[in-house]
Amino acid sequence: MANPQNFLDILLGFKAEVDEEKIPAKNFDAIRNTLADERFTPEIIIKASPAAAGLCDWIVNITAYYDVVVSVEPKKMAVAEAQETLAKATEKKAKVDALVAKLNAELKELMDEFQAAMDDKNNAMAEAERCERKLNLAQRLVGALGSEQERWSQSIIDLG
Repeated sequence: MANPQNFLDILLGFKAEVDEEKIPAKNFDAIRNTLADERFTPEIIIKASPAAAGLCDWIVNITAYYDVVVSVEPKKMAVAEAQETLAKATEKKAKVDALVAKLNAELKELMDEFQAAMDDKNNAMAEAERCERKLNLAQRLVGALGSEQERWSQSIIDLG
């Protein structure tokens, strides 16, 4: 331990190496038996050396941190995959929404044309009914005038 500050810097930089997955899993597997030993606790080791107790505490904590990183990494990948799937689904939904909007616009246009045609049809039918009523009235008038023709003809003969 010729340079304690260098050792401290190595310990402080260890977390970044765990984050970057530069530390092999076998290193943490090798320390598991030591961590399982009930005598390997900072409370017991502090009696022998406060520095050793600090190092013991660091080993326990960096191993726990490694376990968290290892368990979280697959979840991060799953989240990234889910986000990618969501992005694709959102893009597909946007395309479908655009198609639905286009079809709705076309449907509205067709419905407007249909309504205009129905209005024309209804107007034509109303006009046909008006014409039929006029025709009926005209036929009744002609029929009534037809009976007057006989009377007038008789009046002309009588007067003549």
